Amino acid sequence: MDQPLIAKIEYNHNCICSDIPERFPDTHIRYIAELGQKNNSISHLFNVSNGDIPRFLDSWNAHPTMKGLKIIRKTNDSADVITITEEDASTAHALNDANCAFISNPVYDSGVERIKVFAPSFDSLRQFLDSLKNSYNITVKSKHYLKRAEKICPDTPLSSGYSDLMAAAGLLSKRQARVFSLASRYGYYEMPKRCNLNKIAKEMGISDAAAGELLRKVEKKLLPPLAKLALERS
Repeated sequence: MDQPLIAKIEYNHNCICSDIPERFPDTHIRYIAELGQKNNSISHLFNVSNGDIPRFLDSWNAHPTMKGLKIIRKTNDSADVITITEEDASTAHALNDANCAFISNPVYDSGVERIKVFAPSFDSLRQFLDSLKNSYNITVKSKHYLKRAEKICPDTPLSSGYSDLMAAAGLLSKRQARVFSLASRYGYYEMPKRCNLNKIAKEMGISDAAAGELLRKVEKKLLPPLAKLALERS
């Protein structure tokens, strides 16, 4: 009897979400939805955050698999876009042929995509992986066979507040991310505080004033979406 399973996989290949972002290391890409297939093309909706959105979008649009790029919203550091790419440059055809499905939102990091796949059997999973092996570098990180009474639990859709928070976190500079990590680790935000700015500043080799300014910039970016998320969950 075939036993369904869920596999965690990582892969990269010649696509707009893998090779282009490698040239823009500060880019955060959030996959939102597939919009459909038509005339050997497939459309997807993405949110992208980057310090140079115009240059990034120009590079994205020039990718050989891209057939069209529609900008829904754009600011200096983020954009919502619809991409139209060649169908065979997407995993959609392979998923359909193997009767498999993605059950999590893709996570992109340094050109590598991480995702959870549902397969009705190991043979289906193998068919999916085999159909991509010539153009994708794929690693299966784990496999979990579902028990008879076990429910399939896809990732909860992202709320707009959570999405905004993740996008804001992606806009932190390396120094801002580090000072915030140190402040959180040392208990700067606990009541009562377990450390002061001087300890954080010494760790980073900067002045107390510089550490305080970095934290204020972090809070300015993260607090508005965090407040929005809190309201959504209240």
